[in-house]
Amino acid sequence: MSDIIQLLPDSVANQIAAGEVVQRPASVVKELMENAIDAGADHIQVVLKNVGKAFIQVIDNGKGMSPLDARMAFERHATSKIASAQDLFNIHTLGFRGEALPSIASVAEIELKTRRSEDELGSYVRIAASELKSQESVNTPLGTNICVKNLFFNIPARRKFLKSDATELRNVINEFLRLALTYPEVTLSLINNGNEVYNLPVSGLRQRIVNVFGKSINSRLLNINCDTELISIKGFVCSPEHAKKTYGEQYFFVNNRFMKHNFFHKAVMEAYSGLISADCIPSYFLYFTVQPSQIDVNIHPTKTEIKFQNESDLFQILLAGVKEALGKFNVTPPLDFDREGDIEYNPSTPSTPPYIPKINYKPNYNPFNYKSGISIEDSDFEKPATFSSDTHSKEKVPTNWEALFENLKEKEENQQMTITGMEIPEEIAPAHPAFIQMKGRYIVTPVHSGLMFIDQKRAHERILFEQYTHRLCTEKVAGQKNLFPETLELSAGDFALIQEINADLEYLGFELSEFGKNCYAIYATPPDLSYSRAKEVLIQLIDYYKNTEGEIKQKMKERIALALAKATAISYNTPLTTSEMNDIFDNLFACQHHNYTADGKSILHILNFEEVNSWFK
Repeated sequence: MSDIIQLLPDSVANQIAAGEVVQRPASVVKELMENAIDAGADHIQVVLKNVGKAFIQVIDNGKGMSPLDARMAFERHATSKIASAQDLFNIHTLGFRGEALPSIASVAEIELKTRRSEDELGSYVRIAASELKSQESVNTPLGTNICVKNLFFNIPARRKFLKSDATELRNVINEFLRLALTYPEVTLSLINNGNEVYNLPVSGLRQRIVNVFGKSINSRLLNINCDTELISIKGFVCSPEHAKKTYGEQYFFVNNRFMKHNFFHKAVMEAYSGLISADCIPSYFLYFTVQPSQIDVNIHPTKTEIKFQNESDLFQILLAGVKEALGKFNVTPPLDFDREGDIEYNPSTPSTPPYIPKINYKPNYNPFNYKSGISIEDSDFEKPATFSSDTHSKEKVPTNWEALFENLKEKEENQQMTITGMEIPEEIAPAHPAFIQMKGRYIVTPVHSGLMFIDQKRAHERILFEQYTHRLCTEKVAGQKNLFPETLELSAGDFALIQEINADLEYLGFELSEFGKNCYAIYATPPDLSYSRAKEVLIQLIDYYKNTEGEIKQKMKERIALALAKATAISYNTPLTTSEMNDIFDNLFACQHHNYTADGKSILHILNFEEVNSWFK
C-alpha cells in the first residue's frame, strides 16, 4: 500500500488558515491596524469602499520595511515579533503568529507600498491569491500603505454569506474602536465610501472615550484605580442609572490588548448587584496590567480569548475595585425605608413645651341609635361659630334605608363579565367588579380562584405593543410634525446606523434630517409618541439595533412597537381611577397574550385561596 499523507502547498495552507483568521472585512482591518501599531505608527488612516468588500486601505507612518521584508511578510509563519518558543511567555506586541498577511493574500488581491527612513526609495509588492505578481522600487512616503481589493474573490461561497452593509460596517467599527480605546496617543481616522466616520486626534483616555461615544458619557464615567502585586486595574465604570439593556460598551484590555472574559464580566455584574435590574448591563472600560508570563494569549486565532494564571484572585480584586469606585462617588444608595402611611411627627422646640391634648367625648353617644337621631347639638364637641340652630336641625335617619340598596344589588347580580370579542375565563373573571391600586404599582382585584395582582405598567405596555404592531403591519404611519425640531447628537457609529434605517423610520412616522456632523434634527414623530420622549425612543432603538446580528429590517416593526409601548405606557406611582383600572383589565384580556410582556416579563399573578388558607394553619 502506497503512502497517502502529503504536504499541502503553501497556498492551500494559507487558505485554510484564512478560514480562521479572515472571517469578514473587519478581520482584515483588525490585522492591518495591529501591524501598524506594532510598527510604531502614531497616525493611522483606514479607508473603505463598500464597507471593505471591495476595497480596504490602511495607511500608517510607522518604521516601514526593507524590500526583502516586504516580500517575506507574505510568507507563512514569517514574523519579526518572536524568534523562539521562550518569547511566547513575554509577548508585548499585538501580532506574533505570522499568519495574518499570508492568509489575507490567499483570499484577496494585495498591493503594498512601504519605505524606511534610511531608504531613498520604497518597495511595491502586488500579490493575488498567494501568487506574487510583481515587485519593484517606487517613490512612496515613510511608512506603509497596504490595499486589500476584492476580498474573497476566489471563494464565492464565503463572499455570498457576508452580512448586510450595515452589519459589516458595525463589525468594522467595533474592531476600529477596540484599538482606538487602547491607544489614545495615536491619531486614528476611518472613512467609508468617502464619508468620514471617525476622526480621533491624540488625547487622554477619558477624552478618547468621550470622542468615541459622545459628550453625554463624560458625566457618567467613574474613575477606578487599583494597584496590587498581582495586577493593576485602571479605567472607568459608568454610573448604575445609565446601564443599558444591550451589550456594546463593555471593554476589557490586558497589556494594551482587547479581550473577552465572561468570568471577569461576572465580577463587574456582581459589584453592581442591587444597583441595577437583572436585565441591564453597565458600561465599563477596564485596563489590566499584568506580567506577560502570567497570561497566555496564544489560545485563539483572533487573540481575544486570554487565560490568566490566577483568575480567582483577580476576580476578587476586580470586584473590590469596582465596588470601591461606586462607593467613592456615592453611587451606592443610602438606607431607605418605606414611609408610605407614616404619621408626620414634629418634635417640640424649647420655646413650645409639650402638653397633653384635651380629648372631648360623649359617654352616652350611641351611633346605632337611629330613633332619637343625631345632630351636632347632641355632641359635646365645640361648634364652629358659623353654625346655627336654624340650619342644623335634628334630621332623623329614614327607617326604610334598606330600600336604597335594592337596585344596586340587582345591578351587581345582572352584570356580565365579558369583553367584546373575548370571554374572560371563569377562574380569572372577577368575583365582584372591584379594583384597588396598591403602592402605585399593582392593580388588585378579586377573582374566583383568589386575588389577582396586575402590574399596571407592564399591562399597559402589552396593550400598546399589540396596538402598535397591528398598526405598523397594516398601514403607513403619518408622522406628527413638531413645532420646534429637536436635535439628536450621536456617535459616529450610531449616526451611520441611522443612515441605514432612515427609510424605515420614515415609514413608521419619524422624519429625520442631518443637522451637522453626527447630528440629526427630529421634524416629525409617530402620533402616539409625545414630543418630549422622541429622543429617548430613538436612543432605545439604536441600542436595540447596533448589536443585533442579521437583517435589521426584519425586526424593525416589532422593535419600534416595543420601544413606543415602553415610552408611552403609564409609569408607576400614577394614580388610576376605578374606570381606568377596569379599562386596563378589559383591554389586557382582549390581547392575544396577556400573561407576559413582549420582552418576556410577567404581567399578572393570582394568589390562590389555598395559599392564603395555608398561612393560618
